[in-house]
Order: sequence, then C-alpha cells, then structure tokens
Amino acid sequence: MSVYQKIMVGIDGSSPSKRAFEIGSQLAKALSAKLYLVSVVNRDAGMDSSFGVNQDFYNDMAQTAAKQLQDYVAQAKELGLEVEAAAPVGNAKTVLAKDYPLEHKIDLIILGNTGLNGLRDIMVGSHSSYVIRRSDSDVLIVK
Repeated sequence: MSVYQKIMVGIDGSSPSKRAFEIGSQLAKALSAKLYLVSVVNRDAGMDSSFGVNQDFYNDMAQTAAKQLQDYVAQAKELGLEVEAAAPVGNAKTVLAKDYPLEHKIDLIILGNTGLNGLRDIMVGSHSSYVIRRSDSDVLIVK
C-alpha cells in the first residue's frame, strides 16, 4: 500500500494550478491513488453585505467551476485515474486546508504556489501559505 492513497489538487485556472494538476496526475498514476480535484468558490462576507450577493450568485459560480473542472476530469480519466471533482462554496483557505481534506481523508494536498487572486506573498501565495500552516495532510507546493 502506498503512503498516498488520496491526493487532492486545488484548481483555480492559474498556471501554477495547472502544473499542480500535472504533478498530481503523475503522482496518482505512479501510486495508484485516487485523485480529487477541488475548485473552491470563495464566499466573501464583505461581498455579501457590500454588494448584496446572494446564494444564487454562489450557486452559479459553483456550476461554472464544476464545468471547468470537467476538462481536468477528462484528462485524468484518459490516464486511467480514479477521479472525483468538486466545486464547494466557502472560505477557500479553510475548505482547502481543513474541510475537504478531513471529509475525504486526503493524504496529500497539491497546490500551485500562487493563484489567480493577484495576492502574492514573497514566495508563496496566501492560500498556499495558509494550507501549509493549517492542514493536517501533507502539502506539496508546485511552481
């Protein structure tokens, strides 16, 4: 039995997340692990109150994210991988670091070093940095 049986990859459409998918797919194939692809629709309380954003907005965003994940799912299936995709709505940092990994017993989380949100720390994006610090799973950050 491999040390990693369940590998989660965070997908946001950025170049680093595409690289994370490539690495995650290769690892899942080499280790005969199940691949979980997650694209979180970040729910921002500030947007809710400032702009009157409601649940329908987030549901539409989740449907769009789920459709975008289907290309990744197809690529993973072409490699013969067992794959599951999800586009949950919530705080992206906690969903990636805690909620989804705990619910699915994820062994390894793979993320790109920065994402699409434009926020960059010195070397590692804010979401990646948070996941490294808060997750109970092993974390691999790719460039």
